[in-house]
Amino acid sequence: MHELDKYLTSLLTTPGAPLSGLAVVVYRQGQICYEGYFGQRRIDPQEPARSLPVTPTTRFRVASLSKTVTALATMQLVEQSQLDLDADLSTVLGWPLYNPHWPAIPITARMLLTHTSSLRDGESYLFPPTTTLASVLAADRPDAASSAHVSTPHPELDLAPGRFFTYCNLGFGLLGTVIEKVSGERFDRYVAHHLLARLGVEASFNVSALSADALGHLAPLYRRRQAGIWNPDGPWMPQIDDLASTPPFPAPHELEQYQPGSNGTLFSPQGGLRISARDLVEVMKVFLNAGQGEHCSLLQPATVAQILRVEWRFDPTLRNGDPYGGLMRAWGLGLHHFTGSPADAHGRSDRLAGNHPTPAWGHLGDAHGLLGGMLFDPSHNTGMIYLIGGVGCDPETYRGRDSAFYGWEEDLQRAILAFFPL
Repeated sequence: MHELDKYLTSLLTTPGAPLSGLAVVVYRQGQICYEGYFGQRRIDPQEPARSLPVTPTTRFRVASLSKTVTALATMQLVEQSQLDLDADLSTVLGWPLYNPHWPAIPITARMLLTHTSSLRDGESYLFPPTTTLASVLAADRPDAASSAHVSTPHPELDLAPGRFFTYCNLGFGLLGTVIEKVSGERFDRYVAHHLLARLGVEASFNVSALSADALGHLAPLYRRRQAGIWNPDGPWMPQIDDLASTPPFPAPHELEQYQPGSNGTLFSPQGGLRISARDLVEVMKVFLNAGQGEHCSLLQPATVAQILRVEWRFDPTLRNGDPYGGLMRAWGLGLHHFTGSPADAHGRSDRLAGNHPTPAWGHLGDAHGLLGGMLFDPSHNTGMIYLIGGVGCDPETYRGRDSAFYGWEEDLQRAILAFFPL
């Protein structure tokens, strides 16, 4: 047993903050140098002996780590000159997309990738198959100016498109719709054919497209929360992907009449990828190896360099964005840049492990009980993946001691970096 295994095993029983399951993979200069799988991927409270462990083939719904794949799909189309990063997306979508408070400023794919579009999530950023995004976002609707999905003028902040960072899931649902419009393919199928299959991984934004074997290794996500009340000593409650009791969404029959290009949120481009930690390494390699995957060249080096270039950086004097409690200080094209900056005035830092000053790239994920991270350093060809399958207390009450990460993440990063520095 690796010494790191002992510590990661102990994280599952953190007093007052237990975890249901955990997968960790560390990659260094061309190879996986550590893998650890702990806890349970499926929990049977009635017959614990029938619970199933987390393994290398366990697939999780990886929340916002999914955005890295959506960004790759977008940049494929840009590289092929099928999509212009700075073109008015109204011309792509076929309906007027702009913020009615700034009608002269077009909304572009670059703005969506950098969370500077002026779009907002509102109460929901996922819509059923019968809803079109045009009916929600088209600027010529009677309620467009009062919509919760667009920013409104502020007396002290410049919230116009392209000028202010606000993390926005809806923007990636819109990117999924743009990908469908440009390619003529359903989002889940485009990603499956042009990215995931070429990388040699079995993963999907559509649960129904997974093989029977892959479905057998799909992990429901858990929380110890019932009726909105957290109880660290209570039962693990499945939140999503418990297919034994809840059918998949979207259901196959709901897709029969779906028109690609009308509502890409159906496939959750912002958070709906089901994939294993080991296979996420194959995605990470594309960024580390200048577009070269294990089995193919997915993007040109210049395109990857463009992705890994800071497009937005928080400036507290300009107040040019919401830094998300000190965690989000810089952004590339669909990827988070962790600057390694010292703590802000509130004692919050984006440094890995709270004290690691070396900058890194990647993305975090947080939804339905999953917490995850893909964190890497292209200059040293190193990186880590961690996926937590369920949390036993409200993450907002379990913040990191030295950073803006959650406490489990800070502890994970500190332990991994102690053995495998980036």
